[in-house]
Amino acid sequence: MDNDKSNQLGRLAPLVLAAAAFLLIASQLLTRLDGWLYDGLTALRPPHGDHSALTVIAIDEKSLAELGRWPWPRVLHAQLLDKLRQARAVGLDIALIEPSQHADTDRQLAEAIRRNGRVAGPVFPELSGRELVEARPMPQLADAMAALGHTDFELDADGIIRRVYLRAGLNQARYDSFAGALATLASGRPASHPASAAPMENAAWLRAQPAMVPFAKGPRPYQLISYADALNRLPAASFAGRIVLIGATATGLGDVHATPLSANNRGLSGVEINAFLLHGMLENLLAKPLDPIWQALLCALLLGLADWRLSLLRSARRLLTAYFAASLSLLLASAAALYLGRIWPGGGVAALLLALAGCLRYAVRQTRLNALALTDGLTGLANRRSFDEAFAAELASHRRRRKPLALLIVDLDNFKGYNDRYGHYAGDDVLRRTAETLRRCFARKGEMPARLGGEEFGILLAERSEREALAAAERFRQSLEALALPHAANPPERVTCSIGVVSRVPAEDSARQIFEDADQALYLAKENGRNQVCGSGPAALTGQGG
Repeated sequence: MDNDKSNQLGRLAPLVLAAAAFLLIASQLLTRLDGWLYDGLTALRPPHGDHSALTVIAIDEKSLAELGRWPWPRVLHAQLLDKLRQARAVGLDIALIEPSQHADTDRQLAEAIRRNGRVAGPVFPELSGRELVEARPMPQLADAMAALGHTDFELDADGIIRRVYLRAGLNQARYDSFAGALATLASGRPASHPASAAPMENAAWLRAQPAMVPFAKGPRPYQLISYADALNRLPAASFAGRIVLIGATATGLGDVHATPLSANNRGLSGVEINAFLLHGMLENLLAKPLDPIWQALLCALLLGLADWRLSLLRSARRLLTAYFAASLSLLLASAAALYLGRIWPGGGVAALLLALAGCLRYAVRQTRLNALALTDGLTGLANRRSFDEAFAAELASHRRRRKPLALLIVDLDNFKGYNDRYGHYAGDDVLRRTAETLRRCFARKGEMPARLGGEEFGILLAERSEREALAAAERFRQSLEALALPHAANPPERVTCSIGVVSRVPAEDSARQIFEDADQALYLAKENGRNQVCGSGPAALTGQGG
């Protein structure tokens, strides 16, 4: 019965594992695991190539020291944009939402933007009172720009930026990403320049087309130049043919975001994250993350099939090795999909679940093997090895506490004759019925029945006097006889047993001595006509059935 239940649970385990994988991945409760896996894989990515295509002009501490406190006069931006007219595209990642105190400088900046002809500006969501609005450059500047792109980043559950959305906007994903707008301008194609969204009640910022940013250790994939150097020292020719991003990196001027590169460095500013994203676009390195539902379905299918197939392995050691190898294969498959297929399937949660399933199956297998090693396969009782170990432990305990320990040895009467007449299959059934009766009669704490071998059984009774042990033995003898199992070769014509009992406080007695005394009592019970209980001490009263 227990084996049948165990086998049924084993068959259901792959389905349970698949369901658990689907729920955990679809609900994104353990997305940090996949995030950490992505971080590890990006750390292993080969270093970026040279930074011949991208330049980040940083509004840094050096520039603030040289050009003064922020905000600077907008005429400085106009001068820089005129210097960048040979660039392939310019991303002005500066929030120029409100008019400046000097309207003339706004006009000069707008004219410089038009003269350049390849300038993109930022759009991002912002709360205005209780309403969510699109924060865009002021209309005079926005109209002059060749493109607008959103600079919205989403944090993962652990507060790290790994993925971005290539489209986003208020109530509709109308804007390309800031990096995408620059890539379009650099290619010579017309870029997206949506009109400002009208205010709406219950507005929502919508995102679409997720992509994983290809962060990597080593040299950054862009040239980093101080704004002051770009404006006052470097010649215009140094920016020819390059894509330039202008943005704040100085502390306090803009948000600094944690990324997979933040372990050994401070976070990255938005303009630098956009530079990584733009590099990924130009080099075709962006990976598309699988939708959580599709990821959950794929992982559930793979885990269910893997668990079903691997669970068929016989060897416990091979089982554990195979499960860990399969988990590693899932991680390698995730890496291959990321590096070669530009798809991010996750895989960290699935690999962990499969490894845990392997550990669980290994533990169950080992527990089952240990139980088999200590259990009689026919009757389900403890076997001789288990009985001897328990006997030795109880003997030491009772000797220390000076409590009586009882040992009963049960032998089925004329059992060889039963096998000769009814066959061994019928004899095995009698042994099982005897074991069931033993479990029923000796089910209290401190009582341990076991099969010692053949038709012989032993019972340990903790803290029982000889009179109590004799009474317990007699109850079992009567219970077995009451089963009325036919046995023509036995004088009562039914299955009976003889029982030898010994009980005493073990002082200098060894297990062997106590066992021999119980065996001697059993011999007396058989000599006196079988189907009776015989003790070895002064209370050794015998009982005999009819």
